[in-house]
Amino acid sequence: ATVESKRLSHLLTPKEAQTFRHQNSQIPVVLHTLLTPSEVSSSLSAQGGTDIRIIDTSEYDSKYGVTMGCNYLLIVTGRNSSHIRVLAESIVRNLKARKLNERGVVGASKGVEGGQDIFSTKRGRNRNTRIGGTSTSAKVDDSWMVVDCGNIHVHILERVTRECLNIEGLWDLSNPNSEGSKLRRINLDDEDQVDTYVAENPVPEEYSSRMLGGRSWVTGGVGGRVISIPPADNNRKSFSEKWSGGRKRKGKTRRGRP
Repeated sequence: ATVESKRLSHLLTPKEAQTFRHQNSQIPVVLHTLLTPSEVSSSLSAQGGTDIRIIDTSEYDSKYGVTMGCNYLLIVTGRNSSHIRVLAESIVRNLKARKLNERGVVGASKGVEGGQDIFSTKRGRNRNTRIGGTSTSAKVDDSWMVVDCGNIHVHILERVTRECLNIEGLWDLSNPNSEGSKLRRINLDDEDQVDTYVAENPVPEEYSSRMLGGRSWVTGGVGGRVISIPPADNNRKSFSEKWSGGRKRKGKTRRGRP
């Protein structure tokens, strides 16, 4: 039996599941032809992407005076940073298969935006070893990656990040009650309106703490800008203690004298 026929009535082995995902993530190759939202959606869904939302932005310029640079926004949730990377790179692979880099499509030529792996190079891994690091998969901004397919901007996010950023609410301008529609009714020249909106819509604490790594937002930077400060470290060792292992020699001085 083929993988496809077993999918509905049998559990798949890990190898069969991997083969099935790979086969269903492949979009038919039509050279120099942009991907369609349904093709991208089907591919991501086959690989475990969930809660897929497609927003048609093709008439935003004429209706709302907003230039998007694409005809569609596609937003999908990934399970974790590794899954998000797999989904994003599969889109890039399909773009390259259609040789869209030869037509100037950013995703095909530049790849995934966001999610830079700081240990992806030999230099980065060697540095991690020298400083005694144990992680080999530290990444930056892995909870949100973007692929520019030309006509479609694909946003792949973790659940918490997606809920906090609310991209679909900000860009669904067809709904007058959406967050994006409310935001665009604010007079940006009116400081009171702007201050009120910011006060009523703070950065979600869960997202803020994740991005800051335990730091805190404070004001008082140059020109009154918002800056971040690290949490207090009451157990911080002095420079000399760090390099001596925190231990003091007993009974002898550096020259061996009591």
